[in-house]
Amino acid sequence: MKPSENERELVLQREVPFARERVWKAMTVPEHQNRWWGPDGFRNENVTMDFRVGGAWTFEMVGPEGTRYPNHAVFKEITPPSRLVFDHGDGQRIWFETCITLQETGSGTLITLRQLFPSRESRDEVVEKYGAIEGGKQHLAKLEVYLGANRV
Repeated sequence: MKPSENERELVLQREVPFARERVWKAMTVPEHQNRWWGPDGFRNENVTMDFRVGGAWTFEMVGPEGTRYPNHAVFKEITPPSRLVFDHGDGQRIWFETCITLQETGSGTLITLRQLFPSRESRDEVVEKYGAIEGGKQHLAKLEVYLGANRV
């Protein structure tokens, strides 16, 4: 029996006090995205982005200690300024599907970041081995700081 989606997903949310269009731009325009994307202490290098359905986004995420993590995503759905879906992996295999939704609120935008893994075990490995929950929280916090300090 296949595990249910909620057993295979990781969902993080953060409400930020900025307009949805600004959040969308910071998430999808490389000149902005590369300044905040990733957990604390990480940066992106060798970035290419073909921002269209079927297009690829590749980058190396470089950790604080210099370890390089290849990333390769393929866009599956792009609905500005509210929804972005892509398969995320390393170019060899897909690790998970990411769905980002941006919902307008009375005081800004609610960001929901959902990762759907092929199995509960693969989700648990990413959470335990790579600190995906804390890293995801740092990732969204960096976005909020970036938006507060920069014109987007």
